[in-house]
Amino acid sequence: MKKQISKYANPPKESKDNTPIQVSHLLILVAYALITVLTPNLQAYDSNGPKFLALSVLNFFAFFYIIRRKGTTEEINPFGSFFKNTIGLVYTFFLVVLIISFVKALNIPEAIITFVKYFTVFFSAVIISIMLRNDKRLFRFLVILLVFLLLVDCLTVFYHVQMYIAKLVPTISDIISVYSNKNILASAIFVKIPFALWLFTYEKGWVRKLGLIALFCAFLATFYMSTRSFYVGLIILMVVYSILFLFKSMRNSVDTRYTAPVYLILSLVLAFSLYSITQKYFYPKNKDGYNVTVKERISTIYAGESSAAARLASWERSAILFKQNPLLGVGIGNWKIEVLKYENPTKPDFSFMLRNHNDFIEITTETGIFGGLLFIALFVILMFNFVKTLFKQGTATDLLSYRFLPAFGILCYSFDAFFNFPADRPEIQTLFAIFIGAGVTFSPSIFQNRKFKFARWKKVQYTVFSLLLILSSYVLYVNFVSLKLQRLVNEDILEGRFSHPSSLFMNEYPSIPTVSIVAEPIAVNKSRYLINEGKNQEAIDLLLPDRSSPYLGAREVFLSLAYSKIGNIDSVLFYAQKAHALKPRYYDILNSICQVLEIKNKRSEAANLIAEFLTLEKTTSKAWLDLTNLYWKNGEYQKAVQTIDSAAVYLPNDSTILQKQTELGRNYKIIPLQQTYLVAMDCLSKKKFPEALKYLNEFISKETGVAIVYAGRAYCYYYGNEFEKSISDINRSITLGNNTPDLVNLRGLCLKVLGKKDDSCKDFRDAASRGDKDAINNVQRFCK
Repeated sequence: MKKQISKYANPPKESKDNTPIQVSHLLILVAYALITVLTPNLQAYDSNGPKFLALSVLNFFAFFYIIRRKGTTEEINPFGSFFKNTIGLVYTFFLVVLIISFVKALNIPEAIITFVKYFTVFFSAVIISIMLRNDKRLFRFLVILLVFLLLVDCLTVFYHVQMYIAKLVPTISDIISVYSNKNILASAIFVKIPFALWLFTYEKGWVRKLGLIALFCAFLATFYMSTRSFYVGLIILMVVYSILFLFKSMRNSVDTRYTAPVYLILSLVLAFSLYSITQKYFYPKNKDGYNVTVKERISTIYAGESSAAARLASWERSAILFKQNPLLGVGIGNWKIEVLKYENPTKPDFSFMLRNHNDFIEITTETGIFGGLLFIALFVILMFNFVKTLFKQGTATDLLSYRFLPAFGILCYSFDAFFNFPADRPEIQTLFAIFIGAGVTFSPSIFQNRKFKFARWKKVQYTVFSLLLILSSYVLYVNFVSLKLQRLVNEDILEGRFSHPSSLFMNEYPSIPTVSIVAEPIAVNKSRYLINEGKNQEAIDLLLPDRSSPYLGAREVFLSLAYSKIGNIDSVLFYAQKAHALKPRYYDILNSICQVLEIKNKRSEAANLIAEFLTLEKTTSKAWLDLTNLYWKNGEYQKAVQTIDSAAVYLPNDSTILQKQTELGRNYKIIPLQQTYLVAMDCLSKKKFPEALKYLNEFISKETGVAIVYAGRAYCYYYGNEFEKSISDINRSITLGNNTPDLVNLRGLCLKVLGKKDDSCKDFRDAASRGDKDAINNVQRFCK
């Protein structure tokens, strides 16, 4: 019987037990496991930037370590071996498709940066495969290291959960450890579970117990992190593990290790029970989206739930893009650019998904059908290799164990990739590189009967890799520089200030990327500061040639703003209309259009635009008020009242709307008697109270629903010494909604004259508490 290991292109060394492990190789693997976790934010807007840069620099040094180490190349044929393997070839072809997709990219710099990230992860997998192939004992060390890192992540969760119980951490979403957010921490725990699963399945003694302890901690931490996708993932992971190994156990009754699923299920049940008890009896009583039972959390997975609905809508938009570009896609890194064509019209602001929350769909949309199939093929091949080995009679246990980790690792990774976007998270991408690297190492060569003379192409390959690594590090470095500047801009936007000069951004921003991490053109970043400093023509000259994000509308918004500063209303209207066509639900730009139309005396056209807008967005208070005012100015009083009444239905708690509704209700009743009203108010202002009373009585005889008229007549009665009548009109005015402090003070004066001191002081104090100066004096004079 042939040894299984003979199928490898270059088998991992069968080192004797007394052969020293190469410490340098081990340190390189340790660096790959830890570098993205330990790299700090370094003042970047997005912490992924410095982490990808650190990983790229590590690739650079690891590459030169390998090619300069004497005997290494001839001994393990490092780079050639990766490309003689099915997984390595599929991964390589995938990168080729990424490059081909550049021809469809609207934003080439974004395509370059995204490709460089993929290449960085790809080359990390190459280096890891070389290290493992050189000495397979390193595989065990790597697994144990990742299990300890898993335990650290879990202990961090447990510590912060205790802080949450003590109300020192506001919500579960604030538990992030060294990662940038809760979801990455949850993902880092879940995707590391296969390392602990490997120890438990294939090791013995205390190491196996370590694996079981780590699994229990990972299960419990996953429950605490309250991440729905990984709840489902745990269930499917246990089912797949149990089915495969129970099937193997039935075929090989001698190997009792395959009773392992029982222990795993018991650990999962125990973790679930402990979480349920903690959540029920120790969590704060004020529940939120994460302070719920597992059942309640899973029950939120339905199409109508907000986050699920957002994902489904994003996937539907991706399907439209894919149908339009099935072969080459829209270009790597350009999903967030192209999807705005369909997402932007649905948003009333400039907040977007930015990522598709499904790497399989996003990659397929960006690279076309071939890129999507190649990416999926990586997952299928790794799982197939393990399943085939598991069911094959006479398979060596060590080969089965080596193929276990890549298979179950990629299975766990697939849950994250299906519901999130690990392709943009370097902490998870290093795990992906480990799974691919190990998969390549322990998979057979497809060219095992052919001889390849690596030395003949060595210099060419080394030169190509050297250039790619240098260029990758440079691209990621300038991206990092840009991210530091983007952070300054974002901080200023959040705080509503301009604390930096425009020269900083004009001089320091690198040429790439051309859009920020939130998809805003860098040209718009710069123009904010130029416009603030009155350099409007410079802003216009900067924005006009920018085509970095043609479906966003931010460029057009700021062009409109810059032109308004220099008084070019025709250009304001032109670019505002372009922005409105891209963002029909964004009212600020429509307001600019309507202002220009008013200047051009086209109020009816402006009113029609706002009315159309309100069919899309019914909760924009300013739109209702502006439309109401336009109708009123146009003399369409009934339409104005109907509009503000409709606004009150959709915004019943908006005080501005309610105040306007009261005002228009009054004014609408005044219009038929406007002449009488105006004469009465004029007499009041001139303190001609008897004449004012005459006109006010005439008004009230025809219209009894105007509060301000009763208030005016109350003053007439007061100065005519008819205090009872004055009080009656004051009460009527208040009943109609005119409860002003001056009117309450007037009632107090009437009551004082009538000898009702207690009641009068009550009114004085009420009016004084609302700031009426006369009432304050009256309290001092009469109510001591």
